[in-house]
Amino acid sequence: MTPMSGALDWLAVGDVAEERGPDSSAILGGGAARLAAHAVALRARIALVAKVGEDDAGRRVRDTLERLKVDLRWLRSGPAMRTTVWHEPDGQPQRRRVERGADLALRLDELPPLSVPALLTVVSGYSLSVEPARSAALGALTSARARGGRAALLLEADLLWWTNARMMRRVLEPALAGVDSVALQTNDARVLFGAVSGREAVQLLAAMGPRLVYLAEADGGVVLREGGRIHACPADRTESAPRDRYAGAAAFWVGLARRVPARKAAADSVRYAQSVRRPGPRL
Repeated sequence: MTPMSGALDWLAVGDVAEERGPDSSAILGGGAARLAAHAVALRARIALVAKVGEDDAGRRVRDTLERLKVDLRWLRSGPAMRTTVWHEPDGQPQRRRVERGADLALRLDELPPLSVPALLTVVSGYSLSVEPARSAALGALTSARARGGRAALLLEADLLWWTNARMMRRVLEPALAGVDSVALQTNDARVLFGAVSGREAVQLLAAMGPRLVYLAEADGGVVLREGGRIHACPADRTESAPRDRYAGAAAFWVGLARRVPARKAAADSVRYAQSVRRPGPRL
């Protein structure tokens, strides 16, 4: 990727939400929004393409993103819609709950014009779960090259399976075929392939199209497949496991947008993910 004058490092496209824990505390939720929050913390130029409702939760989310200095030119508001609210998305599936809202109503015609350049177009996989957000997500991936950059997908197979198991593989296959890089976690790999090792998982995913496959393991280590090679980037055993599941992937893609070699970007992402002390920005 050659840097373009005035280009964004990323367009982050997909879901944005309020996330509530077991104690009802509220943090910024949604894959695209959390990736964007980490990217701006790493001083990347990020625009978020998403939709919130015209409600209190939507105002809290928008205010938080403005405070973080995310570019919100394409953060839409859905009249008479509620903002999506997640309850314990990182918890056990039986405790997980979602109140679906405006982010899944993002439309293809609400994407930025192709005249907006971006080195990466990063799409959150949960947006593939239903229409019209699915068409918007796929459209964002397929238009990445026209923006002068590459397409990246946060897989989120665990959430996709939980919300729409019947459609999961059907919607993931065309998305994977058109991306340069994909990021996932061990739970996502288990949903897709069963009890396989990290190395086996990245090989299986690479066969579906992506050049780069980034697998974050539970302890914070990363298995990266780059072309025909597999690199292991171990976690620091003196540090705790990452508290935010989005931190590592965000740091990896910021590195790629800055033309850092993929192996170094993955190793740097491990250190960043283990340095993050909160699961997400408070609302």
